[in-house]
Amino acid sequence: MKINGTIFEVTNLPQFAASYILNPDSPKSGTFKSAANIRVHLASNISFPGGFFPSLSLDTNSASDGKFSFNISAAQLATLKINKLAYFVAYRKVGSVSILGNEIPIFEPIYRSGTFDITKISFGKAIKLFFAPQNVPNDSGVTQAQVDAQVKAAKKDFKDIEKLSASIQTGKVSVSGNGRGAEIKFAIDMGCSTSSDLNRFITGKLKDLDIDLPGPDFITGICVSKDDIEKQIEKAISGIMKESNKTILDTIVNELAAQTGQSKSVVKSLMENTATITFSKLNYPVVDHKTITLPIVNKSIKIDVRAVVPKLSIGFPRKIG
Repeated sequence: MKINGTIFEVTNLPQFAASYILNPDSPKSGTFKSAANIRVHLASNISFPGGFFPSLSLDTNSASDGKFSFNISAAQLATLKINKLAYFVAYRKVGSVSILGNEIPIFEPIYRSGTFDITKISFGKAIKLFFAPQNVPNDSGVTQAQVDAQVKAAKKDFKDIEKLSASIQTGKVSVSGNGRGAEIKFAIDMGCSTSSDLNRFITGKLKDLDIDLPGPDFITGICVSKDDIEKQIEKAISGIMKESNKTILDTIVNELAAQTGQSKSVVKSLMENTATITFSKLNYPVVDHKTITLPIVNKSIKIDVRAVVPKLSIGFPRKIG
């Protein structure tokens, strides 16, 4: 079995999107160009620990004219017939790092599709993938105020924490809280999602958990389980990420509507039915400062206020086939 395709970079998103909606097979010429040396990844969507369902992962690179192909062996095809749901992710090389004398390439994701039943797709016709890199202004990122609101909403998942606060830092969101004599600190390690869940743009993972319980551990361990607290935190992070991803979609829709002059409803419909959004990288610029007073020494200091601002691409199509 052979899968052929071509990947293109969109150079004029408003005109391209308008023509693509009318005719996906032949969008307006001059609004896109061939994309060379793009790594295209084909993966099965579902895999379970223990190998209950076999997973598949294939990579190829586009040529100078943007063309790419996958040659799927009989064994790989058998795997796909068992685990039918697949999706595409495309990456662009942005640099390299030297580790122990070896040059390791650095890639950023630029496109991803939704899942599709690979056994129902006719690959006699070449697939066309498009991506449009977008710059997001610092004032259109996820703000500290939005993080505060999401952390406040998540506080209900902490039974014993009375106060909870968070601050955006480079690469993470630092969270601290206290209650019933206990103090808790942890970080949410931020990353870009390349999953086939197209409503998920960022990921958050628990990092550097530090729990200081009152009294000797053999006493407090009876009343408060650190394992239970960790589970509460992971549940809260899941809630924060879910709300953050909703906020991100609304923010991007507003920004694209302003850039293109289209209504928010038109842009939102495009994002939900025709196009995809893939975050390539997260930046954490300083967007403001706030002054706080240290209570003991009565001294005022300035603290940087950061935002989470993505580098992203709009991709077409959302659905393969």
